[in-house]
Amino acid sequence: MKVYRDTGSVHGVPDYYSIYEKWFSHYMRTGSNESKVLAFHYARVAEEMGQALIVEDITDEF
Repeated sequence: MKVYRDTGSVHGVPDYYSIYEKWFSHYMRTGSNESKVLAFHYARVAEEMGQALIVEDITDEF
């Protein structure tokens, strides 16, 4: 899964993309699976709020 910042957003909501970045950074430093799960959760929330674009990598699926 690849997550990219989007220019649109719903006015008045927190910056969920930044929260995703912080959790993903924590995951990369520690390898904590819980951090990865939280990062992907906030990525999906950011996508719903128009703050992110998620591209699923289907090349690994058979």
